[in-house]
Amino acid sequence: MPDLQIEDLHVRFSGVVALNGVSMEIREGEIFSLVGPNGSGKTTLFNCVSGFVKPHHGTICYGGLDLLSQPPHRIIDAGISRTFQNLQNVPYMTILDNVLLGNHSRIDNWETVRRWLSRDQRESEEQAVLKVLDFLGLANYEQKYLSGQPYGIQKLVEVARSLVSRPKLVLIDEPAAGMNDQETMEIAKIITEIRDDLGITVLVVEHDMSLVMSISDRVCVLDSGNIVTVGNPDEVKEHPDVISAFLGEGAVA
Repeated sequence: MPDLQIEDLHVRFSGVVALNGVSMEIREGEIFSLVGPNGSGKTTLFNCVSGFVKPHHGTICYGGLDLLSQPPHRIIDAGISRTFQNLQNVPYMTILDNVLLGNHSRIDNWETVRRWLSRDQRESEEQAVLKVLDFLGLANYEQKYLSGQPYGIQKLVEVARSLVSRPKLVLIDEPAAGMNDQETMEIAKIITEIRDDLGITVLVVEHDMSLVMSISDRVCVLDSGNIVTVGNPDEVKEHPDVISAFLGEGAVA
């Protein structure tokens, strides 16, 4: 599986600098986290990788493919999927059908025809969804409607939809947002298992520093579109700028 290479990324919105020459490498098989205050550029970077924002300057390559030359629906073909900061679920569809939406990149014209002629294709797709739901602890939820489900379940459905396309790299945007301590512990376990059990590289945006420090191989701290530091969790939490700006002066003895 390839690495993700980001070089000298610049993004501005109406004169506001969102990313200012950001460069980083996300290595195959790691959990890499982006942290920083609101407005630091974390989600903008996600949007550049997934094709929703075109930077003013810089390059993003994945396995030799220039992602900036690709529309979003082609980027998922390259093996990159994502979740969103705000839930993108359809409340009055079942959980099964919500997750099936993530399988569109794996369905070609012939498979669409097969759906018309036989139920075998649909059943094959449903079995793939059921495996993902079981992996996420949502077995037997497939026929429940999403409307009215607890927020934690809805977040997991978003993750399930990103996994059913069988990505090699998944971008998870604020997985613990709005979750209680127990749910946060569970999502930390799930993210680790996505990497360890499914062999998927994970790029995470998250504000919860305890979650980030517990699951990450490396952490990048962004502030106002600039990289403060990149390193393993111990290195990052001992960096003086990180201590003063994000963790508090008393965070490290």
